Amino acid sequence: MKLFNEENNWYKGNLHTHTYLSDGLLSPKDVVNVYKDEGYDLIAITDHRKASESREYQDFLVLSGIELDVNDFVTRRAFHIVGIGFDGNIEYQEGLSAQDLIDMVILDNGLAILAHPSWSLLTHEDALTLKGYHGIEIFNTISETESNRGSSIDYVDTVASKGLIKLIFAVDDTHNFSDDLFGGYIMVNSPSLNKNDILLNIKKGNFYATQSPLINQIIVERDEIFVETSPVVKISFMSDDFYNNKRVVKSKSNFLTSASYKCSERDNWVRIECMDDEGKKAWSQYIIISEKN
Repeated sequence: MKLFNEENNWYKGNLHTHTYLSDGLLSPKDVVNVYKDEGYDLIAITDHRKASESREYQDFLVLSGIELDVNDFVTRRAFHIVGIGFDGNIEYQEGLSAQDLIDMVILDNGLAILAHPSWSLLTHEDALTLKGYHGIEIFNTISETESNRGSSIDYVDTVASKGLIKLIFAVDDTHNFSDDLFGGYIMVNSPSLNKNDILLNIKKGNFYATQSPLINQIIVERDEIFVETSPVVKISFMSDDFYNNKRVVKSKSNFLTSASYKCSERDNWVRIECMDDEGKKAWSQYIIISEKN
């Protein structure tokens, strides 16, 4: 079974972006132009505590967005919830819990994403306790460039191993429009750039997250998984098993453009991770291969 529809198009998007309406440097119009000029097809404008509206242009899509937060400086935990694609206007209110913020987004038919959990110093139990949200940021550019805590790779795998399977997102979280630009994004497999098509395929997991490498196709046949990529030097099949010496495929001389993995009887899920010769990575969604989760 091919996971990506080859008759669909691929659309490049950043779902975590700030403007001068909160603490970003550029206007919403300038932000659209910056990403459009770089070859992106869609963004979500997610200013802090201020909702934006969806806008559909002829060749570019802006999804509604907001970033809601509960910062606890006593226990050192920052719950940041990014909401995208909602229908109405979400108004931030003081005193609400992180779960309340997630519920607000879902009530308006939006996608709720747990932002930069490693930067936020969240425990695994924090993610496991919250309910109903759709995804977790596996990579956040500004958290990496300014705080060295942009990667949440181990975090998402640990909570997934405890049964919490969420969609995986890579984002910029752009504020300064300098080294926090174009570091992480998603590629959506969709029949069109129409807002409903894009949101439907994001919700279905018909996308992957990346810093640059491409995942062109994933094929699942019984207990074996195949992947086709752009030229990379390493392809890893991560799972919730502790040890598997067939998990990592490396290139000894030439680049890799494909690899396969025979699942272990102990694997409940597999996540594909590719790395190019510059160390940039791409991440598939979790592929469930057991009914245990």
